[in-house]
Amino acid sequence: MNNTKLVQQNVDMDMTPMIDCVFLLMIFFVLVIDLSQKSLEDLILPRAVFIEPDDKPPDSRPIINVLQNGSVVYNKEVFYDPSKHGTNYAPIKELLLTIRKKGLLDKTLHLKAETVGGGATVNLIDDPILLRADKWTEWNYIGEVMKQCSQPDVAFWKVELAMSEQDKETKEKNPRLKGGQ
Repeated sequence: MNNTKLVQQNVDMDMTPMIDCVFLLMIFFVLVIDLSQKSLEDLILPRAVFIEPDDKPPDSRPIINVLQNGSVVYNKEVFYDPSKHGTNYAPIKELLLTIRKKGLLDKTLHLKAETVGGGATVNLIDDPILLRADKWTEWNYIGEVMKQCSQPDVAFWKVELAMSEQDKETKEKNPRLKGGQ
């Protein structure tokens, strides 16, 4: 009879490559999440009475945020601060002109020639701009951004307003949207 002893060996497993992979995945997801939300500020959007879903927004659509205090923010940078600029709305117009120029150079925005009253032809931006404002923002700040969009040298004539299906504070939904309507 052959009595052989089984020798028990302790095998150490090197966990370093697995930990490296986990950290690389975490870094990847943090970067991806941050890049997808780079132009959105944390706002309490007003609840919509009538809703039209924003199913397929263009990736190149400019997004302007108006904070509760009236500050205008684009890509996490404040361009207009009412406490600093007061009623001088030139920084808003400069921001819109910069967005227009960059969009036309990058070919992410397109022009449309439109004939207006008196037979004059105006080159309008044929792509929408999204305006997001906190529900507690005074209307005059939102109106000023819209007014600057309508200036002939800026010419953003498609202004979209962001609204929420559900109130972020009260969690109340629009009664017209209940029951699958």
